[in-house]
Amino acid sequence: MAVRDRCLYCGSPVSTNGYCTKCRLSQDFLRKAINTSNHYYNMGLDKARVRDLSGAIDSLKASLRYNKSNINARNLLGLIYYEMGEVVPALNYWVVSVNMHPGKDNLAVRYLKELRDDPKTLENASQTAREFNMALEHAKNYSIDLALINLNKAISLNSNFIKAYLLMGLIYIGKNRRGMARKCLAKVMCLDRTNPTALHYLRELGESEENITRMADSADETAELFNYYGVEEEKENEGRPAKVITPRPEKGKRNQESVYKRYKGLNLARYSNIYMLAGIILGIVVSYFILIPSVRRSYYEKLKTSESSYLKEISSKNSEIESLNATVDSLKEKASNTDAAAVDLNNQITDLKDEISQLKKQVGDKADKNQPTDAENGTGQPTDAENGTEEKVDDVNDVVEEE
Repeated sequence: MAVRDRCLYCGSPVSTNGYCTKCRLSQDFLRKAINTSNHYYNMGLDKARVRDLSGAIDSLKASLRYNKSNINARNLLGLIYYEMGEVVPALNYWVVSVNMHPGKDNLAVRYLKELRDDPKTLENASQTAREFNMALEHAKNYSIDLALINLNKAISLNSNFIKAYLLMGLIYIGKNRRGMARKCLAKVMCLDRTNPTALHYLRELGESEENITRMADSADETAELFNYYGVEEEKENEGRPAKVITPRPEKGKRNQESVYKRYKGLNLARYSNIYMLAGIILGIVVSYFILIPSVRRSYYEKLKTSESSYLKEISSKNSEIESLNATVDSLKEKASNTDAAAVDLNNQITDLKDEISQLKKQVGDKADKNQPTDAENGTGQPTDAENGTEEKVDDVNDVVEEE
């Protein structure tokens, strides 16, 4: 098996059919995933340039879902969190980036080095987090004044801490101080043009969409942090700009750079509802044409198997009933035969009794004719002939009774 390339995922040799010999992943699939990750990174970069930080975070997280090794997306995501005043998530993304790619060309190395060389920044970040947590606890306990004091301290340490502004705006809304709440939320809109929480609070305050857009447009265009670290366009005597990643062309296919440039500026967020509706319709169609027939098929198969088992059981019971009926019929026949034999025997006994009674009558008549009475003999005793006859008759009676 010839080997011609290295796997984009694990670096193992790739066979001629385009699959890795170790992880068994298709290189076309990996290439598409990398291109999709780069596409979402470019979207996040464009949103970061117009200070749409919340949208940029969503796009960059989507980029990392498709390719966790996208160092540029990971570094930019940490930089956006740092801009929003959340230093700990930024450090997490930068540390992971350095561990995955420790080379000097990784911007996260420079970010961490500068933070390490400036311990005051880390100390301020830690103090800001403590003040915000204390303010949050005071707000939960309805200690509003103490919460505002802690929030002011947090904002004085980090003027871009969006969460502190949001909590302060919420407290002012609760105290019915709408003017102060609008100022806090306007600051949030200057830092993050599409912050969903700030937009929700402003709509609850009754602000029109025009006023909200005006607040977002009043943001300071000279973002010093982004200029310093290279998110804005390259200018004279300023830091290097962030790199725009173009899709990697596939081997054996035409270059699709022109098509990519044509659709690069397309904002897909506005079509999210259409995509969701199309996904629902597709799911219904798939369930109707694929899932439901398979469920029906399995149900009918189970029904057939249960029906066949019931039929077998019924046939066995019927055969058992037939054998029992045959046994009952044979027993009834034996009983009828026994009854007929008993009737015959009773008839024979009756005939024998009739014959015996006739014989007794005949014997008695003959005895009366032939033998003298006791008066004729002079004695009151019967003669020997009579005694012998009576003994014979008794013997015949005994025989009949025995039968």
